[in-house]
Amino acid sequence: MKAAFKQSNNSVLFFNPDYHCSFFLRDELRNRGWVAEVSVSTTYPTLLLWTDDVIRVKNKIKLINFVMRWAQVWKFKYVIHYGRMSSGSNWPAKCLDHLIMGWARLLRLLGKRYVYVPSGCRDHVSKADWLKVDEGNVCGNCGFEPNCRDKDNSQNFKFVRSVASTALFWDGHQTSEFKETRIRYKSFDLSFYRPDLVIPSSHMWQPSEDIRILHSHSLDGRLLGGKNIKGTPFVIDAVDKLKAEGHKVSLVNLTGIPSREMRFHQVQADIIVDQLIYGGYGSTALEGLALGKPVICFIRPAWKSFLASIYPEWANCPIISATTETVFHELRKLVTDEGYRNQKSLEGRVFAEKFLDVKKNVIELEELLLSLA
Repeated sequence: MKAAFKQSNNSVLFFNPDYHCSFFLRDELRNRGWVAEVSVSTTYPTLLLWTDDVIRVKNKIKLINFVMRWAQVWKFKYVIHYGRMSSGSNWPAKCLDHLIMGWARLLRLLGKRYVYVPSGCRDHVSKADWLKVDEGNVCGNCGFEPNCRDKDNSQNFKFVRSVASTALFWDGHQTSEFKETRIRYKSFDLSFYRPDLVIPSSHMWQPSEDIRILHSHSLDGRLLGGKNIKGTPFVIDAVDKLKAEGHKVSLVNLTGIPSREMRFHQVQADIIVDQLIYGGYGSTALEGLALGKPVICFIRPAWKSFLASIYPEWANCPIISATTETVFHELRKLVTDEGYRNQKSLEGRVFAEKFLDVKKNVIELEELLLSLA
């Protein structure tokens, strides 16, 4: 009985995976004696799973699936919930929210602790606040903007405040909507992401003398209503200008590749470009750093300063910050200066070993979970 009780109190459910991060943290927690699982919905795309070792509720009816997934959390002491908790602000959704919120509060009284991880901008900060950033330029370039309503966002923030002990976020944008905790959360198993990665023959690129720039820009949901939050047209234009100057460069775009296999392609690129408008880093930028690639991604100076005030390694973060106006200049510098490219490659890997190593970061997560009251 004593062992069973101990196991129950060292158990965590990742409710929706935060890309690969949740799987790497899950596996390291298991290595440290935890019971750890990742739960996904019936409709979660298999292409995005790092492994098939997940809990998947087998019910195709969305409402029933949602209830059943929330019902299963009672088995775990800690729940790390990725993505919005609320189901919406209309009356059927509000009724469902009251049901789930009541269940979650009851489990909190019985000792369960919830950690909220926003999956995107609207899950973290209100649209009203986002419209103040760059005079609305971020929202103006987002295809989701017409469907982003603060009525729904506020309902989710209310849910989080009611249920979650804290929230984890990774970039430098802060919120006043709920309590945040900052740890080195975004994590990679650096034995899978390394510059000397062995590439299967099935994923080998054809030899080329070109400097190859990888920028995946046709992902589902990234191009809606003619808007592109990654600034893709400016990347294409910059590469075309480089070609016009006589530089041997090519732009590589990949689609339909399972996320667990994307690293085999990323490691063959010479330069990786993430986004130029949002202002914070995503998984693509971090994967590039871990693989020892020069990475271009717009990082807002104020956000970088905030991160550097918490994490010393961020003072010298090697991500090359570029906007839609400066991306050509930054790409040109990388393309024409091999020494600079190599320097950024080395710096990226060093940064990853300090900031992204799951074997170190899992200790911070474990300490946080055990400290929650």
